Amino acid sequence: MSRVILIAWDGADWRILDPLLEQGALPNLQALIDRGQKDVLRSTVPTHSWSAWPSFLTGVDPVDHGIYDILETVPGTHKQYPVTYKSIKARTFLDDLTAAGKKQLLLDVPLTFPAPQPFDGNLLAGGVLPKGRTFTSPADLPDTLAKANLEWPINGMSWTTYHNKPDAYLDEAFEVTKKRIDVSEFLMKETDWDLMASVWVSIDRTQHCLSSHIAPDHPDYAKNKDTRVGQKVADIFRQADDAIGRFIANARSDDIILFISDHGFQSCTRTINMDRLLHEMGYLDFSASNVVFGPMQWGPVRQVARKVYDTLGLHGKVALPQSINWAKTKAFTSIRSTGEGVTINLAGREIDGVVDPGDYEKVRGEVMDRLANFVDPKTGKKPVKEIYKREDIFKGKYADTSPDILMVPAEGYSLAHAKAAYEDADWVSGDHRIEGTIVAVGPNVKPFERPPALIDMAPTIVAALDTPTAVKPTGRVLTEIVGSGATLTEREATEESTAGSSIPGMGNEANVTDTEADEMEEHLRGLGYIE
Repeated sequence: MSRVILIAWDGADWRILDPLLEQGALPNLQALIDRGQKDVLRSTVPTHSWSAWPSFLTGVDPVDHGIYDILETVPGTHKQYPVTYKSIKARTFLDDLTAAGKKQLLLDVPLTFPAPQPFDGNLLAGGVLPKGRTFTSPADLPDTLAKANLEWPINGMSWTTYHNKPDAYLDEAFEVTKKRIDVSEFLMKETDWDLMASVWVSIDRTQHCLSSHIAPDHPDYAKNKDTRVGQKVADIFRQADDAIGRFIANARSDDIILFISDHGFQSCTRTINMDRLLHEMGYLDFSASNVVFGPMQWGPVRQVARKVYDTLGLHGKVALPQSINWAKTKAFTSIRSTGEGVTINLAGREIDGVVDPGDYEKVRGEVMDRLANFVDPKTGKKPVKEIYKREDIFKGKYADTSPDILMVPAEGYSLAHAKAAYEDADWVSGDHRIEGTIVAVGPNVKPFERPPALIDMAPTIVAALDTPTAVKPTGRVLTEIVGSGATLTEREATEESTAGSSIPGMGNEANVTDTEADEMEEHLRGLGYIE
């Protein structure tokens, strides 16, 4: 039986990889391409990792797993917590593989914290992790690694923390990634596995802040690419490529090898703060406390505020006043991580809703018209490339919790990462787009007949490993990878699963404490997901 080796570069994009391949900078990725099939892998809407990776795990779009943003709101309140594995409201293929006795090696796959239990194999959870909590399966895996003089660092590479300090950021990215590569190679050699899936986030983090040095579509690329910093940025890709070679050295001749990304990347030179833009348009009102407490949401003032909270033990007891005056707000940003979603403050649905249900379509239409036709006064361009009603995009279990309005940023724009309504991009120089990457190698691989998508990964992996599944994917088995005879075999499943006491998203227990949530939020801020 073939095994599956999946190597994911978070945020990889052929627009950036192709020039590096042409230069001979990525020989191990080139060797995979020469042996297999290369294509574009379509991501999800929204395109950020915290929606995309649950789609990888479940085989369904966000409308069927329920995660649209980096934070989830406690029903009936404005309180939000970072999403975790238990936030996923659909079964994952991890459950299927464990039930079938298939051994797994999962390395830094986002949204695998808390580590599912039981779990057959070894897991080092990915995403944003609170310190002091078990993030592995088995729980003593860090002790095993320590005996081999190895360490798996968590978090790190908070690119906004290194504002305009590329050397310090790149040095940390190299160090963290090197340690993770060493651990990954050790576990590949020393443990049994049927699936090895590893995610390499240094590619995503680096492109967010330094696309100007690696992406040909950035206007500063030509002057930056051959500089010392430009070469260090390219070395981030070379380091990840070297890891491909080390991992593939452990492959068998009949293994299926997949190289993917969860989304692509486009350069940006202008950024938008969607809440502040809605404020300028008259749809959102900031509270008076925003003048005082607004600076506590970011920068040096926030660091001081956080230390005060720590010293006085105020976590979970005293909240900063809401920065939005809900009584005078008709629309607000509901995908904070990328600005791609806006929700109408609808009476009877939102806790402090003010828009009469009879006026919903009118208000939504007005907001969509204003956003679609907004012209950046500096560039004369429209930052919003495409705009949709949610029902035009989402048709599934959790459509009613999705944003009312979905947007796609225009080339050169990010709909997040700004302090003002609109401004020049500063440290940020790249953001997500829907076109990702895939390379497939294996005994049955042939050209793709239809464009592959991220939601195809779960059914393809379980089919490749001949595993009965309780997952109900909307993605398809990529027979171009596993062979025309491969199909899904359903299995009967109870409410019990590897997510714990129930399937992901079905439990009512708190996933993290208030203190842990604050810690995780701080790292999310460092990654640019929260302004």
